[in-house]
Amino acid sequence: MKRAKVYRYPLRLDQLEKRKVEAVVRASGRTINQVLTLSVRKGLPLAKEALCADAGKLTNVEPVPDQVWRRVYSRRDEVDECSGGQLKAAQSQSEPQ
Repeated sequence: MKRAKVYRYPLRLDQLEKRKVEAVVRASGRTINQVLTLSVRKGLPLAKEALCADAGKLTNVEPVPDQVWRRVYSRRDEVDECSGGQLKAAQSQSEPQ
């Protein structure tokens, strides 16, 4: 039988979780190592799903339709009439205290 490489990690469980693990150990007749190993195997896909959420949509706000943002950004505003030097001069030259 092929032996798996030993992986040691101190596991911190609160008392309730510890009692739940011990109950499964008693009910199944398996060792605590077998119970924890199976828990990791079965639970890791769920943990990955919960912790590594799909990076697709980051907000519940619907995107602005193309026709709306084109209309908004096609309008001239007061900044369009300023030179680059004027805009730079209007910016804060130091961080606020």
